Amino acid sequence: METFHRAVCLYVAARRTKKRKYKQHARKIRKQIHKWKEAGIPNVVYYCIFLDADDAALRGKHDEADGYYKEAIQFVARSGYLHHAALFNEMYSDYLFRERNDKDEANYLREEAIRYYEDWGAHGKVDKLLKESSFIQ
Repeated sequence: METFHRAVCLYVAARRTKKRKYKQHARKIRKQIHKWKEAGIPNVVYYCIFLDADDAALRGKHDEADGYYKEAIQFVARSGYLHHAALFNEMYSDYLFRERNDKDEANYLREEAIRYYEDWGAHGKVDKLLKESSFIQ
């Protein structure tokens, strides 16, 4: 799981800074996680979907990224992974706000992230997001 979170952070850094070093490292980790999936490790399927979304977003393939983000969120929500449902909604919200200028959908997803974090018991994270949520409005 730590490897997955490292890739998520690297994709965010790559999109925000446009630095090649972050993109290269993120893609290397994504490739490794895909190998794990191909080897039959079932718990990494949704990692692959989410990292595919991040990679498509980085390449400017917005429709493809939207599809992957939605698929990843649906997968983890149905599986009961509240922490990842919260994280994925938060990250997709950030992408929509920063890259697509879709404030309405970003706001909705931010609210969903807050709900999932609250259900998971991450009250400190909820407080942080509530303080930051004014950036969307």
